[in-house]
Amino acid sequence: MSFDTQILQLMATDHYRPMKQHELAQALHVESKEQRGAFRHALYALEEAGKIVRLRKNRWSLPDVENQVIGTLKFMAKGSAFFSPEQAGEPDVYISEKNTGTAFPGDKVSIEVYHSEYAARQRERRGQGNTLAEGRVVRVLERASNQTVGLLHHTPYYSYITPDAAGFKHDVRIDNTQDIPKNHKVLVQLDDWIDPYKPLTGTILEDLGPMNAPGVDVDSLLRSAGIEEEFPAEVIAEADQLSDEISVEQLRGRRDLRKAIIFTIDPETAKDYDDAISIEPHPDGGWLLGVHIADVSTFVQPGTLIDQEAYRRGNSIYLVDRAVMMLPRELTTKVCSLNPNRDHLTHSVELHLSPNGEILDYESFPAVIHSKARLTYSQAQQFIDGAFDHGIPEIIIQRLKNLCPLVKKMRAERVENGSVEINTPEIEIKLDARGKVKKMTPRSESKEAYQLIEECMLLANRAVAEILLASERPAVYRIHDEPDEEQWAAMGMELQALGIPKLPQTRPEINEAIKLAAGTPVEYTANLAILRNFKRAEYSTTQIGHFGLGFTDYPHFTSPIRRYPDLLVHRLLKAVETGIPLSISKEQIEGISKHCNETERKAAELERQSIDTKRMGYYAQIMNQSPDTQLKGYIVSIKGKGMIVELPDSLQRGMVTFASITSDWLEANPEMTQAKTRGGKVKYTIGDQVDVVLANVDAARGFVDFTMANQIVAPRRRSKKQRIQPDFKTGKPRQYGKRRRR
Repeated sequence: MSFDTQILQLMATDHYRPMKQHELAQALHVESKEQRGAFRHALYALEEAGKIVRLRKNRWSLPDVENQVIGTLKFMAKGSAFFSPEQAGEPDVYISEKNTGTAFPGDKVSIEVYHSEYAARQRERRGQGNTLAEGRVVRVLERASNQTVGLLHHTPYYSYITPDAAGFKHDVRIDNTQDIPKNHKVLVQLDDWIDPYKPLTGTILEDLGPMNAPGVDVDSLLRSAGIEEEFPAEVIAEADQLSDEISVEQLRGRRDLRKAIIFTIDPETAKDYDDAISIEPHPDGGWLLGVHIADVSTFVQPGTLIDQEAYRRGNSIYLVDRAVMMLPRELTTKVCSLNPNRDHLTHSVELHLSPNGEILDYESFPAVIHSKARLTYSQAQQFIDGAFDHGIPEIIIQRLKNLCPLVKKMRAERVENGSVEINTPEIEIKLDARGKVKKMTPRSESKEAYQLIEECMLLANRAVAEILLASERPAVYRIHDEPDEEQWAAMGMELQALGIPKLPQTRPEINEAIKLAAGTPVEYTANLAILRNFKRAEYSTTQIGHFGLGFTDYPHFTSPIRRYPDLLVHRLLKAVETGIPLSISKEQIEGISKHCNETERKAAELERQSIDTKRMGYYAQIMNQSPDTQLKGYIVSIKGKGMIVELPDSLQRGMVTFASITSDWLEANPEMTQAKTRGGKVKYTIGDQVDVVLANVDAARGFVDFTMANQIVAPRRRSKKQRIQPDFKTGKPRQYGKRRRR
């Protein structure tokens, strides 16, 4: 009888109680060396298959199937994890480091849930609340990835990498280093790993280069996420077959708008222009606003290699030092891009607007345009500000004179109707030739000029939504659910702590709170308090409206060059306009929506990580060169053991622990909005401006710690008798001036 059968039969008996490995071996009369090896292999294979589980204190038992849940793991920097169940609405579960088993970050796992009073008390003390259950990983069902990126190290006996991924607590042993020097970043293929007591091993797939070489830090992020920047050769070859020369066949059935005064407004550094606008007086009064979107769907047909790769990517990713595009560069910058002074194919939406900007009528259709000018946001902003050296062609100036006041009215009306008007700063990072941060400032992109284009795009999206809904065909929408009860409560609590006397429960009340905070020192922190209590916008075939915008119906139509859902909407809209039956089902559209939600989340995380990586290097350099530099920041949140401070110039966040503030014994209040002394005196509140200095920059783990500037004191020198020195024989501390026992 095989050992796996014997193990299962023993554990299935009524009298069995969880045993340690050596106790099991003894019970099954495992004696010889060969038997012990076969026994261990059977034990770990049963665990990997989920047929048995390892309990606390390394005792083995059959799993409690009724108490198991399936979901994914998100690891914390120190090795513990939070488990998110697959079933919607189920609470997260805390997994301590010792109970993560052989799981890696992002893995799909089965866990056993149990309750730990001690862990609950610990989490409550750390400010994490005491409502989370605790669990242990029973089985890894699906690896998030079988590859990882890390830093290569050599010892006299073996080589290994330390993975970059946050929470990846295991070094990876490498047998064949391919003569790659130490301190190189490498991409590694992980071997199967089922025994947490054996080393994790892997094989080097690619040498990314020295860790400090320009671009290697961002290369590492992309490889860790499994993203290839370059397109496959066969996709490039297919793109090279496409031409920006418009054929007679492509013009058939299109409205010719080449004589219309159409222009683009984009960022200074933009190289792909997927939207253009026009505005003229309407014959029946009011205005005729044209929104002209690059007709990517004509060039990217369903099922082609380009389409398959675009779907796999889901969207473009904009990192600090590069952009990873959804479509090959030939398409994004030449064939589809609405470059000026050339004919281009578009899918256009024309809207008849009243003098006040109300939508009176609309239609969508394929068209051909000839953009008359390419404007930048800074040019448009200069015009709005009344400057005369903006360089805008005279033929465009009159259109802007008509459009700017119209957009201002439309935006005011939208906000009046409940659309949330909230702005938070973004960081702009400029790099030197070595890929290091040269300058960091809040993004100064022209606000009113950006809003000019934003309002036009919102109108076009709303018109497309109504066309799709009226067709009663399945489509993909951009949805944004309203905050739940807990989020509303947390939002109000944080605003109250900031001195904003509002407890919002509706969009208009949110806007009232934003107005109250505007122009005050807590404006930025108040906006954050609102945003972090919003749900995330997503794509779905089920239309529930867009809470933040205040729209009942809303899709994404205006960026098909960089978002796959927009490309899909173009195809669906064309099918409606031509009356052609859909070649895609609602279930397929929902599958695409879910996939694009995932790629969008991954893109947002990579964009954040690329900023964090560069910014962390910048502050590590300050820490090394000028450690006493004082920095101005704002308290943006309070945790159980300290306060999170954000620096407005760079948006860098860091922790100020209560333990580092020696002048008072501080504790967070139950609402996590203030830090008080034991006597109840409020010392710090979210939104307070504070001066801090860097205490620690841990780039490997992504941590920054601050100390309050007024807490910097010279270390007290011990007296000679109190000075601690190591014993030269034992290495243990001993004190001078005291006789050592022999």
